[in-house]
Amino acid sequence: MNLCHPDWRGVRTAAHSYRVPVIEVADAGSWAKAIVAKLSEQAVEVAVLQGYPPGSDRLLSQLKAAGIATRAVLYSSPSQHGIDGGEVEMLSSLLTLCKRGVLGKLGLAKQGMAEALRALGHHAEYLPTPVPRLPEVMPINLPAGRTHVGIFLEPIWRKNLAAQMAAAALLEQATAHVIELPGVAYLERLSVEVHGLMTWDRFLPVLAAMQINFNVTLSECLPLTPMESYLAGVPCLASRTSPLFRDDSELHQLSTIDEVDNPMAMAAAARRLLAAKHQVMPRARAWLEAWDQQALTRWEEFVT
Repeated sequence: MNLCHPDWRGVRTAAHSYRVPVIEVADAGSWAKAIVAKLSEQAVEVAVLQGYPPGSDRLLSQLKAAGIATRAVLYSSPSQHGIDGGEVEMLSSLLTLCKRGVLGKLGLAKQGMAEALRALGHHAEYLPTPVPRLPEVMPINLPAGRTHVGIFLEPIWRKNLAAQMAAAALLEQATAHVIELPGVAYLERLSVEVHGLMTWDRFLPVLAAMQINFNVTLSECLPLTPMESYLAGVPCLASRTSPLFRDDSELHQLSTIDEVDNPMAMAAAARRLLAAKHQVMPRARAWLEAWDQQALTRWEEFVT
């Protein structure tokens, strides 16, 4: 059984990708007693906390007391620690709970993070995220004659939104599709459509309607948006900040970029990816299928 916060969209998508039942709870502490009763009634043996919603300590303690094995998965990278409020505090709390025996296992979605923690004397495991399972997606209708570029990222420092919008300005007849505008005045002349924060069911048809999607961020664990994009039939340019496509050198070269702060380099990479779309799409889907099997195998070991 997985538990996650309903409004943390990336974590929520990851939680559902494991193909086990999910309880969505915004305040784990307030609902701890009811959750433990429900899981006990259903004879659930292992509960996995995805992310670290408020009240997680109380929930984990009550699960442990009820004889239900506990696990937690954190989607956090060291670039956030000491900078993004609460990130390192969540990790520290989970490590303390591991030391006290309240938390059975801690999984880290960021490759290299668990290894570093073990070198420092902590208990942690690398847990790669499986591939999301997409329903049948019908793309929304968009005006013809434009290059529709999806940049569905929050305007926070590590999501690199302004650089990606500037890259879209260098593409032919481009319209950038975003969740929210950054406060960057020089981008005002760019053709932009603002979609706002969408539920997953609303987001997928928009994602699928693009010619290309961008996920050229400064820090990632394993970005799910590129996975969703390729599964929906749209190439996605990503940064080289995760294992995504890394062990397929040609696919990796075409679908990712390391010069993340250069709009011209990003636009050139986007053109190459678009030109190679028919070559890239089947390879990306084959890679995702293999990755998914590996991730689910690691998951089974994690919850055992």
